[in-house]
Amino acid sequence: MTELGLEGILERLVQVLESLDETPNEPSEVPYSLAQLLDLVVQHRASLLHLNVGSPPLLRINSQLVPIGEHQITRGDCRHLLAPVMTRHHRQSLESGKEVDLCHAAAGTGFRFNLYRERGEIAASIWRLRTDIPRLEDLGLPNELVEQVLTESSGLVLLTGHPRCGKINTLAALLAHLNQYRSARVVSLERPIQFWHQNLKATMIQREVGSDTASFAHGVQQAVLQDPDVLALSEMPDRDTAELVIRAAAGGHLVIAVLDASSSVRAIERLIGTFQEDPDPRVVKTLSRALRLVLCQTLVQRTDGRGMMPAFEILLNNDEISQEIREGRIDNLHWIMQNSGMQTLGRSLSRLVEVGLVTQEEALHHVEVPSELDLPTESTTSFEATTPQSTEEETPLMSWL
Repeated sequence: MTELGLEGILERLVQVLESLDETPNEPSEVPYSLAQLLDLVVQHRASLLHLNVGSPPLLRINSQLVPIGEHQITRGDCRHLLAPVMTRHHRQSLESGKEVDLCHAAAGTGFRFNLYRERGEIAASIWRLRTDIPRLEDLGLPNELVEQVLTESSGLVLLTGHPRCGKINTLAALLAHLNQYRSARVVSLERPIQFWHQNLKATMIQREVGSDTASFAHGVQQAVLQDPDVLALSEMPDRDTAELVIRAAAGGHLVIAVLDASSSVRAIERLIGTFQEDPDPRVVKTLSRALRLVLCQTLVQRTDGRGMMPAFEILLNNDEISQEIREGRIDNLHWIMQNSGMQTLGRSLSRLVEVGLVTQEEALHHVEVPSELDLPTESTTSFEATTPQSTEEETPLMSWL
């Protein structure tokens, strides 16, 4: 047996101790556990929990900060409270000056942890993930079309619109509807996770890019090996992700992906443009076959002063549109939408004006060609638009609710 000597033994001991995933042994007299604090967040419908050394835990309830008891958190308390969610890797990141984002399930829901250092001590802001997911009927989406698309076994659904128009809320509503009515295995790739989906009829697997998987592209590569019926992405940031999404949609998976664009046509144009530096006609041809639907939403001001509400443009792929995409005639798509009776933004806005939810002036502000508001509001395709319903839910992105 080789003799290490005292110096070698000490070095090995340090290596072993560093490999152990333990919380530093610091004194703590905190009168509650992390689980108990998270229970209070849910019970009091708080949106946030703050843990900072030198202060009692603080709940954010209706914009007010409410302390939990009088015990001021010590250094040892904070490390003790956060031990159930922190790994050695998390502690190393904090020690090197980085913040840590992670998700944790407790109290029947999900929480987002933002761990950071302030004045040399570990601190945390803990958000309760939303479970009050908007319903599709509240958004004004046509139920028949949604049912048709969400039962597809494969294909690509693009959810698009300007940044911060509530696309993530609509994605959550689509997944919640699917979760309620379809027995399926659903894998979502999100950055960050904003809504918490509990398993109902579907099995919901939510993966956060940056913590659960390295990137969207890597997440898609791995997801197709995890037997998903449905794959959802909160964004498509690069060419690799876009190509993998198109191939997954053509290869037997229903894919719902979010993409920033000002209209349905511009979304297709942007997706194809991702491949311009190294064009591959096979990818565009695959897209033309795999595409099922493009749903573009715009937020408009309500006449009753209750904030904003969505207007939806809906491009439903058919033989004519598929051929135009394949042959690169993207500028013809809007004309096809108008003349085949699809729900253009103008038709959607006209309907909202007719029922008194939006003013003519507000509608004109959102269309490029004013004459679009004069088009017949009734669709001649197999689906009908519905009028958004009222609800008490509040959200900064979709404030019409």
